[in-house]
Amino acid sequence: MASMSENPSLENLIEDDDLSLRVMHPGGLRITKKLAMLCRAEPGKKLLDVACGTGMGSIYLAENFGCEVTGIDVSHSKIKIARKLAEDRGVDVEFMVGDAHNLPFRDESFDIVISECTLCLLDRERAIEEMIRVTGRNGYAGMHDICWLDNPPDEFRSHLERVEGEKPETMEGWREMFRSRGLVELKALDRSHLIKEWKKDIMRELGVKGKMRLFFRIMRKWGISGFRDIRKSEKIFESGYVGYCIVAGRKP
Repeated sequence: MASMSENPSLENLIEDDDLSLRVMHPGGLRITKKLAMLCRAEPGKKLLDVACGTGMGSIYLAENFGCEVTGIDVSHSKIKIARKLAEDRGVDVEFMVGDAHNLPFRDESFDIVISECTLCLLDRERAIEEMIRVTGRNGYAGMHDICWLDNPPDEFRSHLERVEGEKPETMEGWREMFRSRGLVELKALDRSHLIKEWKKDIMRELGVKGKMRLFFRIMRKWGISGFRDIRKSEKIFESGYVGYCIVAGRKP
């Protein structure tokens, strides 16, 4: 995504390449590390990062776990950024453009397959099926993403789907989606406290000037109605209905 879409979306703002935000999801690289540990990442393991974005997580995993990492994303602009970042840091990661719903790999090609804070934006069933398809026997697949903590008002669900394009599950719902597609020894970890920390991290990274620049960009692009949509998204995330979780399991 080279620039903000027509949708006045909090998600689109966070992913806007021009802002160059490093905190792309709750927990940052700390939660990337935890997911990798649950998936038994270690040197030499072949790891696929589905919907890798600008590649920060992929590069971190190659640098810190010694995995042979491949990152795939549908966005040409994000893959271009990821390749440049890997080159600048001297890290060997293969980045490629591709669709999470139709991964261009043979069955059981990887030891580990992960997706970070993206499944709620995709056709979840299809993307999870593809992740597990390309995971090898006794390999691991996992994700971290937003989740509902309680039964939210219908208007919250409809707003996140209409404006943000997000369709979260409960933590148990995410777990069941992986279990029903064959994974065993599943672990689901509640990391909902990261939601509040995430906003603080983003605001700290933007600084005063960044916040002002962001406000004027919203007003120029979408006007007052767009600003209201974005504020409503923020309030939903602050409502106590939205949490965050990690789910990972083994393919027998």
